[in-house]
Amino acid sequence: MNDKNNIKKIFLAGVDRVLGYNAVKNYLDNNIVSGNLNLVSIGKAGSSMALAALESKGISIKSGLIITKRDHLEEGLKNYSNIKCLESDHPTPSQTSLQCGNELINFINSKNNSDVFLFLISGGGSSLVELLVEDFSLDELMNMTDALLSRGYNISDINAIRKHFSKIKGGKLATFLKNRKSTVLTISDVPSDDPKIIASGPLSFDDIKINLDSYEDDIIDMLNSVTPINCPNLENFSNIDTHIIAKLDDAKMACKVYGEKLNYTVYMNDNFIEGDVNDLANYFSEYLLNCKKGLHIWGGESSVHLPSNPGRGGRNQQLALLVAEKIKNSNVIFLSAGTDGTDGPTNDAGGLVDGMTIKKGIDCNLDHNKYLENADSGNYLEKINALVTTGPTGTNVMDLILIIKN
Repeated sequence: MNDKNNIKKIFLAGVDRVLGYNAVKNYLDNNIVSGNLNLVSIGKAGSSMALAALESKGISIKSGLIITKRDHLEEGLKNYSNIKCLESDHPTPSQTSLQCGNELINFINSKNNSDVFLFLISGGGSSLVELLVEDFSLDELMNMTDALLSRGYNISDINAIRKHFSKIKGGKLATFLKNRKSTVLTISDVPSDDPKIIASGPLSFDDIKINLDSYEDDIIDMLNSVTPINCPNLENFSNIDTHIIAKLDDAKMACKVYGEKLNYTVYMNDNFIEGDVNDLANYFSEYLLNCKKGLHIWGGESSVHLPSNPGRGGRNQQLALLVAEKIKNSNVIFLSAGTDGTDGPTNDAGGLVDGMTIKKGIDCNLDHNKYLENADSGNYLEKINALVTTGPTGTNVMDLILIIKN
């Protein structure tokens, strides 16, 4: 049994279960969405989700706007002349993100009062589309986003800040809909699968208050520098019907089913993996001391504190290399990878390491500690052929962490 090949197959089975295309198709095959629809698809899975809607025989789409990450557009979208496709930037917003925000509002405003909308929303939308409040510049937004991403804040804390500076996040996009009937299908990339947090919840009523105790002084100073726009009243959401159509638990269950097909004894871990990668490496090391042989499955989203000039890599690659140190010379295989196919600002999904990873590095004259210190784990893993690379997957339900212990 080739455990390394198997653990990759198990990961891909999890991803396949939550693909944007599959999730949207499954919903539309089993539910009625009526009217001549205006399609809006936003997020890293926006292209994949939109293609399923456009190919569905059960609905009628008269126009559409798709906003996704660069190099994530599906070829099949070129066949639809009534659809406008835009590519934007992630994880740090850019001038393109602001242009996409204007395109989104113009698209909505151009429709009749009787028109109906189908929104497809997935993770990444927070960065891809933005419309800023007055007196807050793009440079300030970029600096703030980089600070939030590099200091280990979790996604809920990051999105709470993003909403403060936005005219569309935190339910504020509903203002522009003017109570027109809208169906929202969303893929969750957040803990608790809360629509208010996914892509910063543009169409979800938001009564969350910012907990200032969670943030450093410079972030609080930025918050105090602008006057935020409040979420519209609850009645503005009466015609918005929201459904979660794919989530992390679905991917974990698919991994379990596939692992059992390969004759592994499978252990599903319900605890959500979050926090600093150094602490998590210690957690996995301690877990492995007493756990049984077989396939062990987690999901979540870790965080990493970056040096001032980080190298190549993301949270999954950094975690994988940290764990490689912990499991050296043992009969353990560890995979940590993003279901969206990208890890941080890289084109790799994550890392796959085992008990021989550190020895392979030594044989290549590599000091893994230096790579970890420089947040350059991606270059280390590439040199020993330990990266997980899928390309854009067309979904995003956070990260899967898999261990096979023999």
